[in-house]
Amino acid sequence: MEIFANHAHVFPEDVRAEGSIENLLKLMDECEIARAVCFAPHRHKVDDLGYPEPSDWLIEAIADEPRLTGFACINPVEDDAIDRLQHAVDIGLRGCKMHPATDRYNILDPVAMSFYAAAQDLGVLLDFHTGPHWYRIRHYDPRKFDEIAWAYPHLSMVFEHLGGYPFFHDVLAVLGNNTPIGRPGNLFGGISSVLNRDLQKLWYLGIELVGDAIFRIGEYMPIYGLDFPYNTLEMIRDDIAQLRTLDLTPEGFEKLFGGNLVRAIEHHPTGPRPSGPSN
Repeated sequence: MEIFANHAHVFPEDVRAEGSIENLLKLMDECEIARAVCFAPHRHKVDDLGYPEPSDWLIEAIADEPRLTGFACINPVEDDAIDRLQHAVDIGLRGCKMHPATDRYNILDPVAMSFYAAAQDLGVLLDFHTGPHWYRIRHYDPRKFDEIAWAYPHLSMVFEHLGGYPFFHDVLAVLGNNTPIGRPGNLFGGISSVLNRDLQKLWYLGIELVGDAIFRIGEYMPIYGLDFPYNTLEMIRDDIAQLRTLDLTPEGFEKLFGGNLVRAIEHHPTGPRPSGPSN
């Protein structure tokens, strides 16, 4: 089964050598991963190092790498955020990594909400970090994503790490509240850095909770992610081995290991809000 993995952070080699595109491709070969989504760096981390627009660096760096799909990385409350998003789409990037805790903004800031509206209009997938990350929780409490989902019902979003251990049930509540039962939706759970007990103890869920999340929300929800370069080759191999033990249908494994990611990137949902049973 071909694997199309999400969630690889990549960097110019002179900025972070272990996170280079060359090293990502080597890891993919070692793990028999056919394709991957890679994220541009945060602008504030590379601007002074000669990379004022990371989206431009990324699209040029992967131009000859058909196995890689590029996503921008944009702070939505910056003055030029929507212009940068439009530029990212124009040059061929397919989504945008969002990190409220690192960029330190309130996810319900009106300026951020305008950015989400633009992303919905452009058909851009937004991939959010969720889970504790050393910033005031009130600004990125995962329950707030329900407000975003209701305001922009056709905006596709991935919630990485499923909120981690502290927010696992909150993220499931948002997913379940906005996902059509038994049918494809436009909200997804990122299965990344949640299967190793020692890597990020607050994010660790274990394979049983991952399986429980899929049981409750459905096989159209999970998207496997590498969280490269923070996960080692051995960790990624172990993640894949653990995930292959899940009680999924053959189609469920195909969705987990790439099918849902393809749909998240390419499908622009339309029509009424998803609804559950009437009772």
